[in-house]
Amino acid sequence: MAHHIRWLVEDRILLAEICGHQTEQSLKTWMDDLAEAFGTCRRPFAVLIDWDGVTECDLKALLNMRGHPVHSHAMLARTVLVGMDALARFEYEIAAVKTRDLKITQYCDTMDEAMTYLDDMLMMQLGLSIPYFS
Repeated sequence: MAHHIRWLVEDRILLAEICGHQTEQSLKTWMDDLAEAFGTCRRPFAVLIDWDGVTECDLKALLNMRGHPVHSHAMLARTVLVGMDALARFEYEIAAVKTRDLKITQYCDTMDEAMTYLDDMLMMQLGLSIPYFS
């Protein structure tokens, strides 16, 4: 499988890892699986997307995910993306913002940067910390 989804902090931070060559269909499958995981949440949460293992993404594949339910889940408070190049960021941002009419995306170059951002966010908002990070 070219992707894995698991909770880092139950009902608070979902980790979604994706790797390999991404086509429109493989992205749709991944986003469908993400939407299914989102459906279990009843309180605000963040999703951490590790894109660093993606070797190639077909042109417009992310852009064509505009309107996908993963972008507009009511409890999704923040999306943190790691390792996306400029074109992928551009396509993702258009698809996400055009779907939810709101920018809730943070882009990071490294997983350490993303984990620091999320740990700070959890600590400020909830007094929680990512267990293995602190």
